[in-house]
Amino acid sequence: MKLKPFYVQLLITLVIAFIAANQALWVFNMYHLHKRELLELANQAAHKAILMEISERTEIMGGYRVFNTNISDPNDTTRFITKKVRTEDSTYVFKIDKQDPYINQKIVQFAIKDELPVNINVLDSLFRNSLSGKYKIEHTYFEYVDLQTKSIINSNKPGDFPLNYLATDTIPLDIINSIGVIGYIETPDVAILRKMMYQLLLSVLLILIGIGGMVYLGRSFVVQWRTEKLRQQSVNAMTHEFKRPISGAVAMVATIPFYLEKHMFDKVNEYAGKTMNELNKLTAYTQRIQQISNNEKGNFSINRTTLQLTDFFTSIIGKYNKDERLKIDFTNESRRTEFSADIIHFSNVIENLIENAIKYSIENPEILIRISDANNKLRITVSDNGIGIANEDLKRIFDKYYRVNRKETKNKPGFGLGLTYVKSVIDAHGASISVESRLNEGSTFCIII
Repeated sequence: MKLKPFYVQLLITLVIAFIAANQALWVFNMYHLHKRELLELANQAAHKAILMEISERTEIMGGYRVFNTNISDPNDTTRFITKKVRTEDSTYVFKIDKQDPYINQKIVQFAIKDELPVNINVLDSLFRNSLSGKYKIEHTYFEYVDLQTKSIINSNKPGDFPLNYLATDTIPLDIINSIGVIGYIETPDVAILRKMMYQLLLSVLLILIGIGGMVYLGRSFVVQWRTEKLRQQSVNAMTHEFKRPISGAVAMVATIPFYLEKHMFDKVNEYAGKTMNELNKLTAYTQRIQQISNNEKGNFSINRTTLQLTDFFTSIIGKYNKDERLKIDFTNESRRTEFSADIIHFSNVIENLIENAIKYSIENPEILIRISDANNKLRITVSDNGIGIANEDLKRIFDKYYRVNRKETKNKPGFGLGLTYVKSVIDAHGASISVESRLNEGSTFCIII
């Protein structure tokens, strides 16, 4: 049973980790999808820049004519055909791909590559301008390569080019695939992430909702489990408290017929009286349980009346005068003479605090009840010299069924409902209660009403 909260918390942690990992993987995949989209865009921009750059070169030369004729049957359905290409000073025969949309430009590239090679600076500028419509890219460069020897003929790579970059496909320029270019662009992480902004926000929102939901469910389960455990402990304590008067009453009632037969009526009256005392204890326990079990604020029917301040407290303190070992000091520093509260419930609150002070005192209990004014409100403090409350228990002492787990308290009667009832009564009055305590030095409960 003790391991259940641990397993629940472990399961919640695993589910949260799974949600976070799943969303992280989704964001990672979305990022790379946008990256592939950028690469595809870069390839398209590179082809476009190549067409524009060769147009500029041919204009510089005053135009350049290349004539080509089909040698193969034009009605041939095969993919590749043979063409004869004639320039101003030479004639070539090439086997070309009919599906290549850049075939004419490649023929021109082949014809003028020696006379006027590719201007990679112009190519780079056209390439960057083509990309800037969709992505803000500051750094690009091109390599002009010999495809047959795999060597770089020329490059305009800047010295401070970022290490994180994308490379376009190697794009052949001429008809015989002897030369080509490769474009390089910095990976614009910020631009990609900005484009993914809505996906990122939704992902973060989903993670937060998932974590919040799982934490809420986990805490609810753990609180419910702890409450049930405390309730079971309270029932056990309750059974133990009920058992004593019941057992005593049964034992004494069982002896009454014996004394009746002996005509020992004084003993009969004595045992009948003792039986009545035990039953009265049982009735008192039952009434107290009914009283403090209905501790939700909505269950209280608060009937406020005007109470005389000094008379109210002196009448309560008077109930404990028979206990010679108990010392209760009462100090009234308030300028008020009366206050408004439900006399039954508020009396129970003060009595509960006094009885707790008596119950959890090792030696002769000393209790100080002090009344004072605080910002147009009434401050009531009940201090004792008892065993005190540990810091880790202070935040839970008003929880239903909660009892401090210390050896000094294990043998003390109680159901873990008294302070819950006190807190509910105080809340129903629109008041507040707080507690300060140190181990082995005592506790002080403060009510502001």
